[in-house]
Order: sequence, then C-alpha cells, then structure tokens
Amino acid sequence: MAEKEEKQRSSKILDSFLEKNRKLLIVVLISIVVCLIGFIVAVSVSTNQKEKNLSRIDEISFTMTDDSQSLEEGELTARKIDALDKLQELVTKGGIVGARANLLCAEISYQMEKYEDALNYWKAAAAKSKKTYIEPIAYYQIAVCYEQLGNTEEAAINYKLAADSKEFALACHAKFSYGRVLESLGKTEEAIAVYTELNDSNPSDDWAKLAKSRLILLKTSK
Repeated sequence: MAEKEEKQRSSKILDSFLEKNRKLLIVVLISIVVCLIGFIVAVSVSTNQKEKNLSRIDEISFTMTDDSQSLEEGELTARKIDALDKLQELVTKGGIVGARANLLCAEISYQMEKYEDALNYWKAAAAKSKKTYIEPIAYYQIAVCYEQLGNTEEAAINYKLAADSKEFALACHAKFSYGRVLESLGKTEEAIAVYTELNDSNPSDDWAKLAKSRLILLKTSK
C-alpha cells in the first residue's frame, strides 16, 4: 500500500513538473532536433565537397597526362606547370584531399627535378595521411629526395620509417635501401644487421636475396 502511494506521489510530481516546464521542454527538444539536422547537413556538405575536390585532382591529373606521348618536351613542361598552379588551392586542405594533392605535386616536381619542392610536398602528404597507405609511400619518396639532395642521414631515417610499415608493398625494397644507405655512411655493422633481418624475414624476396649477397661481401671483406 505504501509503495503504491509512493508511486502515485512520484507520478503526480512528474506530471506537475512536465506541466510547468512544458514550453521549456519543447524548446529544448526543438533545439536538439535543429542541431541534429544541422550536423547531418554539415556532414553531407563536407562529404560532397571532399568528393568534388578529389574529382578535381583526378581531372587535373588526366588533363596533364592525356595523350602526353604525342607532345613535345616544352608542351609537357607547360602542362606540368599548369597542373601545379591548379593544385595549389588543394594542397592546403586536410585529410585525403590535401594528401592526394600533395602527392601529385610531389610527383610532378620530382619529374621536373625540383627535388627540394618534391621533398616538401611529400612531407606535407605524410603529415596529412597518418596511419593510411599513403604515409609509408611518402616516407619512401622523402628518402629518395633526400638522397638526390645528398642528405644520406635523413634518407636513412625515412627509409627506415617506410620499411617499418607492414602494410607497405615496397617494405623490402625500403629496408634494402636503408641498409644500402647505412653502408654509404660507413655504418657497416648496422647495415649487416638490417640485411640480416631482411634476409631472415623474407628469404624468397628479390631484395632479400640482394641483401644476402651484400652480407656475404661485407662479411668476407671484414
């Protein structure tokens, strides 16, 4: 009996609260709905804009390379410069759009032998693509650019970053390059350790086989 009376009392209190605050509750509910709709619209707009930007990058790439085999060197260069100009509005974007735009700019700059520019674009691509398939590709290319610029210390660091990614298709190549650069720096023991690890973990890989040949040479010349 007491429990029933308590439930009735609680129900009356709740009804009284709802009656007194009905307008406020309606306003709060409307606000929640409006915010939810705004969030959905914002996400939709953002997604559509991202798709437009990615399509724009593909369009720029296609325009640059379309029927390029029939063009003179000067015409090819003009197309590359035009592509770089058009991509500048996209390289500052975040996420996949910025990463893809920087990737394309890096590739174009490298083809034009502008290694410092390519290096900076690759770095930006790496920064915008953490924990994606693009990141180890960027590290590998950063290492290649550093080699072109004569900075083998930084090249070694970035080859290792690329090689340490298990998802990177060229991980074995990157590891061999890491060992090769260590050799060039006179770090023979470290190079031997890298080659040994590569050979032991992927003995059937062509780069591992090349690493094995380097191991034999280095050990016999000690």
